[in-house]
Amino acid sequence: MSTRTDRCAIVLSAGGVRGAYQVGVIDAMVDLLGRRGAAGPPLFNSFSGSSIGAINTAYLAANADRADHAIDGLVRLWKNLDVSQSLRFSPSSLLWGYPRLRLPGCRGREKFPISGYVGRSLFDPRPVEALLEQEIDWDRLHANVRNAIVDAVVIGAHDIQEGRATLFAELAEGVKLRAYPEPARTELEPVTLERVLASTALPFMFPAQGIGGRYYMDSGLSLATPVLPALRVDADRVVVISLHEQHRPGREGKLEYPSFIYLLGQICAALLLDPDLSSLNTLLQTNRAFEAVAETIDPPTMAEVIEKFEEHQILPHRPIPTLVFRPSENIALLTSEFMREELASGRLSLLWRVLLRNAGCEEAGHQALLASILFLDGRLAERLIELGRRDAYAASEEILEFFGG
Repeated sequence: MSTRTDRCAIVLSAGGVRGAYQVGVIDAMVDLLGRRGAAGPPLFNSFSGSSIGAINTAYLAANADRADHAIDGLVRLWKNLDVSQSLRFSPSSLLWGYPRLRLPGCRGREKFPISGYVGRSLFDPRPVEALLEQEIDWDRLHANVRNAIVDAVVIGAHDIQEGRATLFAELAEGVKLRAYPEPARTELEPVTLERVLASTALPFMFPAQGIGGRYYMDSGLSLATPVLPALRVDADRVVVISLHEQHRPGREGKLEYPSFIYLLGQICAALLLDPDLSSLNTLLQTNRAFEAVAETIDPPTMAEVIEKFEEHQILPHRPIPTLVFRPSENIALLTSEFMREELASGRLSLLWRVLLRNAGCEEAGHQALLASILFLDGRLAERLIELGRRDAYAASEEILEFFGG
């Protein structure tokens, strides 16, 4: 187990291409704290991620032997995304899906393998799989945990049969997950490419993963913002980067029944963007309660209160300094502007222009909600990275205080 007395965890939520915002926040933090290219311990030594946050989590943990987590490489990865590869599909995919093409009326159940892709999906997952296999050093991730550079890496996936979250947790020697009466099942297993792909398998868009005879899909279905796992490994401080804006304007003007694209965007947002953020809100409210109680009782009594919290498995059982980031701008509106420019430029393929033809209309801020989650392209990611950087610089005083800079 790490000998550091101050353990900082980072929690990265679900949200599709919005995950680029997380990268921008961390990139700016590295600059503000003077860590870029510097020697020394990493910013974070515990990692908790869900869906797209699981991908960023795996990369950061694999590079925790560097003070800056090799953030330049993660920025480059996001900026180099090409939607024609990351969301590869053909017109036939709209009818039969990937990977098993069957003519309508064919009978018989497919025999799912013990591991690998199961079911059918709109997009071909192999380009994303190849990218993650190439860009994330999985052996180094495991070595960082083994050498106690990293205390814990925890990612979530949704167990299809049981209908609940599963936590895959890779822990350094001596690190334990505190007992907690939550519905999620915990498996102490290495965080592998297959498990990260399971965490990101958005239903119908990407195929589920079969692992050890069980079937998993996107963890946003049941654990979009995995705050509790960070508390269960006894983090002393927590940074949470949520991808849900604080406020999203509603539709104005004449009420009309929304389009299919709008409804699909609302479904994806409900699955991935975790608007209630219940675990995070519980953490923040408990911190405020501890502060209020500490002002009215003496330290020995406060110690007894904390002991009782721990005894009854209440998390957090002590004050946990928490730094929270949320996008300061409406990402759907930002995506709408991006889409109008892309459609005007002619850079998109004919097929994508047809699919996104509604993204340039006046209501595209609402229509573009789906694209603001699914459109995995480097040009959009670059704008989200810059938004993350701006938000982090706007919170520079809080960041420096939080990290003791």
